[in-house]
Amino acid sequence: MLEFYIVPTPLGNPEDITLRAVRVLKEVDFVVCEHHKEYIRLVTSLQIPVKEWIECQRKDSESCLERLDELLSAGKKGALVSDCGSPVFEDPGFPVLRYVAGKNIKLVSLPGANSLITALPLSPFEIRSFYFAGFISQKKGVREQDLKNLLKRKEWVILLETPYRLKNILELMQNIAPKRNIVLPFNITLPDETVYSGTAAEILKALARDNNEKGEFLLLIEGCGR
Repeated sequence: MLEFYIVPTPLGNPEDITLRAVRVLKEVDFVVCEHHKEYIRLVTSLQIPVKEWIECQRKDSESCLERLDELLSAGKKGALVSDCGSPVFEDPGFPVLRYVAGKNIKLVSLPGANSLITALPLSPFEIRSFYFAGFISQKKGVREQDLKNLLKRKEWVILLETPYRLKNILELMQNIAPKRNIVLPFNITLPDETVYSGTAAEILKALARDNNEKGEFLLLIEGCGR
């Protein structure tokens, strides 16, 4: 039975890839990726041959699936990777996996890097339960309401955001819930890895001090049921 692999990639440090992931990326005939430049950069740094790639974006998934069908129908073995971390966590990989599963092809999910699981142990606060909310809306009014709704939850809430909206989300938190504890793991696995914690105002001040206003991060927000 033909197999299709779900392969986590490092969050930032290329040494975090597993031996199994390296072997699979060497053995497959093609790779479905989020952005081909990130895929090529990764495999080049690990001295893995660049395979045929299919770039899968939300805005153009149809052409991706058409090429995927051609390769799978020819008996080619493939893998799905995201730009970093585990595929399908807020990236456009789900349509690919749904399509492959419908072709009676075995999906094989490899363990590996995941920003959420890597970040949780870094929290100075005990997090016994959490709600993963992913990205909230970019639209100003909806964005604020989304955040207000999430802050009603009793468990910790975990958000993803793009690097250039870090200051915006913290300023929004400062206005809505100025006393709520926040943990911000910043550039985890990289040489400048830093974990900020405290209120939104305290973290904004620390980021300005360290000149760390753009980078990869997660936002862990304390729930209301302390």
